[in-house]
Amino acid sequence: MDEWGLLLLLGMAKPRSGVTQGRQRRAARTPNQLSDVREAALTLFAERGYRSTGVRDIADALGIGATSVYSHVRSKGELLRDIVIGTMDAVLLNQADAIASTDDVVDQLRRAAESQIRYFTRFPREAIVTTRDFSWADPDDLPEILQKRHTYRGRIEELLERGTAAGRFQPKNPKIGAFAIIEMCEAVPVWFRPDGDLSEASVAYLYGEYAVRLAGATEPIDR
Repeated sequence: MDEWGLLLLLGMAKPRSGVTQGRQRRAARTPNQLSDVREAALTLFAERGYRSTGVRDIADALGIGATSVYSHVRSKGELLRDIVIGTMDAVLLNQADAIASTDDVVDQLRRAAESQIRYFTRFPREAIVTTRDFSWADPDDLPEILQKRHTYRGRIEELLERGTAAGRFQPKNPKIGAFAIIEMCEAVPVWFRPDGDLSEASVAYLYGEYAVRLAGATEPIDR
């Protein structure tokens, strides 16, 4: 080891020009990837609301210029679309899996509600933006979003209708019942905290029970 290497080892010298430790290289990275832009937008949309967040706000959160944001997306509307469509696709998949997991219509409704709660408590920012700000989507994107929401609500409504026909539910109005169940679940990410009094599993269990009771289950609920 030469003299410089010995001094470096003892902390009495600085690395030569061009020699940088891995930690220093990582710290120096400018957050200017598409994933960085999406993450910043998601946080700001959830905290401030879509309409109250501008591209300049997203850029400032990342410490970059607005033109750098536009190098990744055409507009903030594109970011909203990606968040809402991605969330709805995931929620629809979870819902379909929950319904397919049993043949009993009461359990299907319960598990569908539980699946929504689990996803929303794990991804609260996505849930809040999707349920609160979807109507501000660009006109070209809104029909697809509304169709996905219609599909989601339609499945719950179909469970209520089928359960009513089988004498298992008494919702009086399946359409209103479906709205009530879904909106009840959509409120959870606003107040739920992972370090709060109730765990994700506890909240999912409770809301599954609330869903079947809102549907007017006609028999004792044993689990």
